[in-house]
Amino acid sequence: MRFQDEQQIKDLINQLVDQNKLKPKLLEAKLIAEWPRIIGEPIAKYTEKIQIYKGKLTLTISSPALRNELSYQRKALAELINKELNCDLIEDVVIR
Repeated sequence: MRFQDEQQIKDLINQLVDQNKLKPKLLEAKLIAEWPRIIGEPIAKYTEKIQIYKGKLTLTISSPALRNELSYQRKALAELINKELNCDLIEDVVIR
């Protein structure tokens, strides 16, 4: 027996995410989980903290040399992350 208002679970979860504005936090969790794959293991091991707030990605890097190198690549890094997450979440990258 099928109901007329039957929906797929995927659609219901997407509605729940949209209604409660959870998408940025879910994308942040996905970025943290996939960070070593996206950026590479050598850089990921020096990454201490990843935060996203209002379109800004803040990275805390423990190596001063790597921090300096990444500061020159901020725009390319934002584009890479947006491409990997398939959205326009990151507008700017702050390296600390």
